Amino acid sequence: MRSFDRYEGLAQGDKGAVIALGNFDGLHRGHQAVIKRAKAIADNIGAPLGIGLFRPHPYRFFKPDAAPFRLMSAAVRAAIMPSLGVERLYEIPFTDSLRDMDDTDFVDVVLHKGLGIKHVVVGSDYGFGKNRCGNVDSLTRLCAERGIGVTALDPIGLHKMYGKYGSTEIRRALAQGDVFHAAHMLSRPWIVDGIVQKGAQRGRTINFPTANIDFGDLVRPKFGVYAVEVVLPDGTKKFGVANTGNRPTVGGEEARLEVNIFDYSGDLYGQTLQVHFRSFIRDEKKFDSFDALKDQITRDADGARSIFGLPL
Repeated sequence: MRSFDRYEGLAQGDKGAVIALGNFDGLHRGHQAVIKRAKAIADNIGAPLGIGLFRPHPYRFFKPDAAPFRLMSAAVRAAIMPSLGVERLYEIPFTDSLRDMDDTDFVDVVLHKGLGIKHVVVGSDYGFGKNRCGNVDSLTRLCAERGIGVTALDPIGLHKMYGKYGSTEIRRALAQGDVFHAAHMLSRPWIVDGIVQKGAQRGRTINFPTANIDFGDLVRPKFGVYAVEVVLPDGTKKFGVANTGNRPTVGGEEARLEVNIFDYSGDLYGQTLQVHFRSFIRDEKKFDSFDALKDQITRDADGARSIFGLPL
């Protein structure tokens, strides 16, 4: 997959794609439906399949001090896209200039003259342009005037009682610790990836070392303990138990992810791990003593081992 960090000054050979346009945070089943339709159109007309998204995320642009909300890192998203058939990733810079474009300017400057697209696929609720002045109707009209096809898809979901497959719905599931439903909507376990940092190393004193990872701009799940699968830097997969939260027993203040990897003793400081959330075990809790915490950690690890069918 080739990536572009601009829409201006592209070579002619880098234009002419069919693109799925949106934020694609999570690349969940709803996003996949949009990308699948775009791929079918691209294959039919013999054009490359591209993704058009904004960087930074418009929500972060307008609310720079908002709480972390992303469902996946840019690295994980880029790693998944080729498996969906994506050949080109256009990361459209969300700047003051782009913010001030109305729907006509956006279609003309970005989609037509900039990216030179042949067709665009969006969700039926897509809004764009200054103050979201544009919608699917104006997108269809403006693109038709420039020879660009438009396809809009209605949201999809498992069942009306569960709602659509959407980023908001996934965040809600994670906030409740429901990583099963989140994984269903995503079509894969929810992933936190990051560089292993040095902590206080208290876990080593009780033979329970942890790899500490900062959530960064990723959404915080319900604080507590989870059974997880860990992808090591060399691609090896291991099982483990993870704690998310502020570590109230030891006076922690910032939310972080602490992972104990079963049957592993290597040095991971400074390296990147992927942590796949598989099952919620219990809520975060403050214990009266470090010994009480130690006993609970042992029970948590045994619970995670049981979930994965590992010997205790």
